[in-house]
Amino acid sequence: MHQLRAASPPPREPLAPLGAEVGVKHRETSNSFEQACAITAWQQLYDQLLPGLFFGHVKELWLDQLQCFEEFTSRSLRQSCVVWPDAYWFGLPCPDQPGAARDGGQMGNGAIAISTGGEDFELTTPDNFRIMGLVVPQEELDEHARLTLDGGLPLSLQDRPLLQLDPERKRDFILRQRQLLIEAERSRLGPADITAYRFMRHELLDGLTELLASALPVPAQQRSLRSHWRLVRKARDFVMSQPDEALVVADLCRHLNLSRRTLQNIFQNTLGLCPLAYLKSMRLNAVQRELLSPDSRHHTVQDIAAAWGFWHMSQFATDYKRLFGERPSATLLRRADGPEERLSSFSAAASSPAP
Repeated sequence: MHQLRAASPPPREPLAPLGAEVGVKHRETSNSFEQACAITAWQQLYDQLLPGLFFGHVKELWLDQLQCFEEFTSRSLRQSCVVWPDAYWFGLPCPDQPGAARDGGQMGNGAIAISTGGEDFELTTPDNFRIMGLVVPQEELDEHARLTLDGGLPLSLQDRPLLQLDPERKRDFILRQRQLLIEAERSRLGPADITAYRFMRHELLDGLTELLASALPVPAQQRSLRSHWRLVRKARDFVMSQPDEALVVADLCRHLNLSRRTLQNIFQNTLGLCPLAYLKSMRLNAVQRELLSPDSRHHTVQDIAAAWGFWHMSQFATDYKRLFGERPSATLLRRADGPEERLSSFSAAASSPAP
């Protein structure tokens, strides 16, 4: 619930669009836990970093083993993500969203983020963030590139977390992705629409390979920046491994073998937060996941708060409401429903007549 597994399981057959699930799934969420659960077949942990009510949505379309989606999140997040093995993830942040980063590397208007399946990566995203995503089987993308480009892709995708694209070509591809999702949702595509799915799939593969063919490498991150992000991730792992301990900044300094001043500088340079605020937000996000998850072994707000080192209940309730915009008791009331009960999907509306 609070850590990613070492390996993500491969997708099962029902993920095929011409099988059990067809059409566009449109899911709306009211907290980061629901948002992390909204994308099919991913492992994800989201932590809300800044105060305010959260809302988000995911539009998702499967085209055989190609996954296309649009994701919107209203509040700044730290995201840990793993896509299934033998696939590539491509993330295209929509333009003019300063502050988004992939493992500390800034994602500007021309950036495309890349990750190899089965390997975890981290995103930090600003308020009101929108990103388009594609997940493509590795062998298929490599084969498609060999067939459509002379000599295949000019750059290896391994160990390249970011590439630089022409901003206008990237903008056009994002627009086409969004149009395909709108068209698929509006047309109420079903199991019989094999031809439409095939054309959509090939259009996305062609557009993606053309983008990658013109991509350029981005300058390597400074060694110090990479080191800082590793320390931040190590700090989070330490916090998550000590749930019932009311850890303080001195504990982080001791664990990371850093001075308080150095630790302060690292957190400000990476997350824009002081270490104390980060410690509290990680624990509050863990409490929120426990309150919402039916898998939690705790059943009361007080038990969950105590399990994460909060002993002053009135202060805890104040801090929780300040970050998430609601009382912890209100969050717990939604646990029985489960995230899936609150996720609206296209298939649920498919029986209504098209306009």
